[in-house]
Amino acid sequence: MKADRSKSPGERHASNGVALIEALVALLILAFGMLALVGLQGNLRRGADLSKQRGEAIRLAQKEMETLRAYSVLTHPDPVNPVAGVLAFADIASQSNADAGDPNSNAVFALTRSVSPWPQDQSPQTAVRVRVDWLDRAAGPQFVMIDSVISRADPGLSAALTVPPTSLTVHRPAGRESSIPVGAKDLGNGRSVFVPTSIDTVAWVFNNLSGIIVGKCTVATGTLAAGLTPTDVLSCSNNAFGYLLSGFVRFSFTSPPDSSSPNSAALALDVGLIDMPPAHECYDDSAQVTAASGSTISYYCIVYPNNAVPAVWSARLNLAGISLAAGDPNPRMICRYSADYDGNGAISNAEHPASYVNVGGALARQNFLVINAAESCPAGHAVDPAAGFFTNTATVQHQP
Repeated sequence: MKADRSKSPGERHASNGVALIEALVALLILAFGMLALVGLQGNLRRGADLSKQRGEAIRLAQKEMETLRAYSVLTHPDPVNPVAGVLAFADIASQSNADAGDPNSNAVFALTRSVSPWPQDQSPQTAVRVRVDWLDRAAGPQFVMIDSVISRADPGLSAALTVPPTSLTVHRPAGRESSIPVGAKDLGNGRSVFVPTSIDTVAWVFNNLSGIIVGKCTVATGTLAAGLTPTDVLSCSNNAFGYLLSGFVRFSFTSPPDSSSPNSAALALDVGLIDMPPAHECYDDSAQVTAASGSTISYYCIVYPNNAVPAVWSARLNLAGISLAAGDPNPRMICRYSADYDGNGAISNAEHPASYVNVGGALARQNFLVINAAESCPAGHAVDPAAGFFTNTATVQHQP
């Protein structure tokens, strides 16, 4: 006989109550999970939205900074009626824009530009801070900020960035150090050969990378660099160590003298170093130029430095053979082209000082102007592309 295992009505009711409670608990947990998922989804959307807004704000700040850097003139030629769309350095000033963003953006961006001058002991520049503020999706304040310094440099000089400085080992497109004379012939073996003048019997061999003269040869009078081969200078390579010193001498006997376009006939002269000079040799084409009634004399010197590390030399470069004394007939005065070209407050060796100190490389374009003694060395003008001046023609008295 089987036992009766069926539940009583009371037991069945109790079991049904427990199942209902379990279902309600599960439903409650699911509801909390859904709420958490909704909150997570909202936070994800807010984060993505904030990331998008932050990227747009940074773009606005960077655009503003680059716009300021793109000024095309220092000051407006006519400040009263400035040309529309032309930004001048003088226009860079503090200002605010309450609606600087895209009108289709989901936020309103306020851009604030704060401009303050750099400390006076520095070169002319302006400190700029650009700040962009906005409210995010939850009305929370947000901002991005960038700082920079904008230098006051004439935009007309931007092309000078493509010109290598003559006193550094920067290569020209020809693949040589920039101080090596243009007339030097590249031998194709990392060296170049140069003959200072056609009436001299010397040729110099340059290292194309450093511009140092590493060889000195004897050649026949009238030999040109273009006619020399590596075989011709093979025996005289690596037999010298010297730095090139070169430039031009021009003449202006008008009243007043003109340093921008001097075109008076050249006078015979000699070039040399004085004031405890190092060993050196100087060559010029004075004889050929004066015979042809030319107006510009070229000179080239090889200067042998000391044995220090680094090897340097110090001396003064003077012109000789020209009448300078007050009692001489037609006395002259010698000016040198010299100015603080880089604006650092000092005249460096490359800027043609009265005397060179510790020169450790080649110096080119060390130019002179010869005028009548009764005149004064012309002040010339600084570089001003807006006025059509692309070279600095300032001169100062050098001799006597």
